[in-house]
Parts: sequence; structure tokens; C-alpha cells
Amino acid sequence: MKNFTWMQWIVILILSLLTALEPLCIDMYLPGFIQIAEAFSTPMAAVQISLSTFLGGFAIGQLIWGPLADRFGRKKPILLSLFIFILASVACLFVETIEQLWVVRFIQAIGGCGGVVISRAVVTDYFDKTNTLKIFALLALIMGVAPILAPAIGNAVLNRFEWIGLFHAMVVLGVALFLLTLLGLPETYTFRQDNKHNNVWRSYWDILKVRKFLVYSLLAGLANGALMIYVANGPLLIMEYGGFSGNIFSLVIGINALGLMIGSYLTTVLQKHIPTNKLVKQALLFMGIASVILLITMYMNAGIIPILFVLFFYVFPIGILFPTTTELAITPFIHNSGTASALFGSIQLMVAFICSLISNAISDGSILTVGVAFLCCCLASFIVVFSPINSKEKYTYKTN
Repeated sequence: MKNFTWMQWIVILILSLLTALEPLCIDMYLPGFIQIAEAFSTPMAAVQISLSTFLGGFAIGQLIWGPLADRFGRKKPILLSLFIFILASVACLFVETIEQLWVVRFIQAIGGCGGVVISRAVVTDYFDKTNTLKIFALLALIMGVAPILAPAIGNAVLNRFEWIGLFHAMVVLGVALFLLTLLGLPETYTFRQDNKHNNVWRSYWDILKVRKFLVYSLLAGLANGALMIYVANGPLLIMEYGGFSGNIFSLVIGINALGLMIGSYLTTVLQKHIPTNKLVKQALLFMGIASVILLITMYMNAGIIPILFVLFFYVFPIGILFPTTTELAITPFIHNSGTASALFGSIQLMVAFICSLISNAISDGSILTVGVAFLCCCLASFIVVFSPINSKEKYTYKTN
């Protein structure tokens, strides 16, 4: 990345922050659930619904912002999405019932996800094709690390302020990103007249018919699902089974975040010597071997240290899978990258959400079921990547 200009570095910084916004807002307020439940005199389950509505807004919002970015350019839709995010974040400060929080968080997600979706399109617009994987590796790093570190940030805010301070922090973050985008992000999209008359749903269907897009979108979702299962079961593995304190828990989470960072960095090095599609398969093989060893270790009731050691090597290849699957899925769609990015993100979230539901369904409170869930994600990934759906790699999508 040494050959980037200072303007390109500014764009990279803005895209990184836009990418971090959504996972930060998903996970940063998790430590405040107890205070929120007490404030509204409602059970914890009702507070958890606010997370579900946020994820729903995230999934739906992506499908909205992608086509808008292909029709009106990249910068204006990002600014509009951030404006909606800021208004919704301010509204969170004044809600009086938990039901109102459900609605406002849904709207907040619709606004916040615009930056995540359009950032991927900006990468394909603004950077040379030889550098897109490097940028996607960086954005994948942010997407992977942010949900792991966000709870620690939320705890820091709660230690100084009440739960309402979490939403104050979101307002400040939204305003800062709006100003950075307004002043520092150039318009990267060249408008094409024929996009004005494209049917959105037809465009989505045409993109979905591209076999490689579907394969790598599903793989991205399964990798994200594995990460969500890890984050959700982290307290069970580290604190309950391992008996570690909250401080050690944060340390372990940080070490695994470092593994994601190393994986993302290695992607930019390995892609010089290994084709990206082969790199995906090798990362999956590495992940699969780690999942088998992890399940055996859990079945043998090994101590927490061996389990955490193997878990690091399970999480590590996810840092490789995020940028590689993103590049392989989106870069073929030069003129409709916003729409492709939106569909990619929605599929990724939907698959990850299904993985999380299945993991919760099979869980009996033991760590063994967590190991089974990890292995299932890998097996599903192998089925997808080696299935006949990946045998034809010709792109037949047309932009007219």
C-alpha cells in the first residue's frame, strides 16, 4: 500500500470508518442491556428484540442503498444515509418505551448501513483493480475486528455514563463521519444514462444468476456466521467454562482480533503468489482442520488453554475469507457495483443470521455444541465452494 497517494489514503480512512459504523452500533450497546431493561422496566428478552430489529433494518437497508448509489452516485447517498442515522440516533435519546426503541433502532440501521454498502462500490470505482483486494482486506479487517472490540468500547462508555451515553456516542460518531464524507470523499462514480431505466429487481435477479457471485456471497455469509457464533459464545467458553475474569476475557478477545488482522494482512501478501479463488479454498481447508481439532479437544474435556489455542487458528482464516470473497463477488460488476454490493451484504447477513439461529437451536449450554456449530459452518462452506455451482465461471451479467 506504499504506492497510494495522500488523497487515496484519505479515502481509505473514510471508507474504513464508514465500514466500522455498523458493527460498532450493533455490538457497542450490548453491555448496556441490563441498564436499558431496568430503565424501561422490561425483561431482557424485550431489549434483545431491539438488536433483532436493528439487524432487520441492516438487511433491508442494504437493498435500498445499492441501487440508489448506482443511480445518483456514491457521495450523495452516503450523506443521506448518515443524515438518517444521525436523526435516528438523536431519537434514541428521547424514546420512552422499549417499543419505540425497536422502531428507532430499525430506522437507525437503515441509515447506518448505507456507508457499509456503498464503501465496497467506491473501492471498485476509485482504485485500480490490482489494489482492490488490498483495500477489501483492510475493510474486512475493520468489519471483523469492530464487533469483537465494540463491547469493550461500550463498557468504557458505561463506566463513565449511563446507558444513554451509548447513543450520545453514536450521534457524535455519525456527525463526525458526515463531515469527513462531505469534506474528504470525492464522487467516484461516472453516471451512466442506462442505469436510470434499470429495473432494480431485475438487476438483483441478473446478478444473482452469476454463479460466482452466489458462491462467494454464501461463503462470506458462512464465514460471518462462524464469527457471530464465536462472539455470541465467547462468554460461555472463556468466562463460564474457563473461569476467567472479565479482564482476561477482553484480553482473549483482543488476541483473536489480532488473528483476524494477521489473516487480512497475509491476504495482500499471498495474493501475489496464489490466485484468489485458490486462496479461498486453502483458507477453508485450514479452517476445517482447525474445527475438527477444536471439536475433538472439546469432546475430550481438555482444559481451556488448549481450546483457546485451537480457537485462535479457527478464527484466523476468517480474516482471509472476508476480503477474498468480497473481491471475487463484487469486482466483476463495474457499472452496477452498488447494486451487487447491496445484494452481497444482504446475503452475507442473512446466511450469518441463519447460522446463528441454528447454533442457538442445537445449543444445550455445553461447549461441545459450540464446537459442532463451528464444524457445521465449515462443512457447509465446503459444500458450497466445491459444488457444481462453481464449475462455470463465465460472467453473463449485462448492464443494459
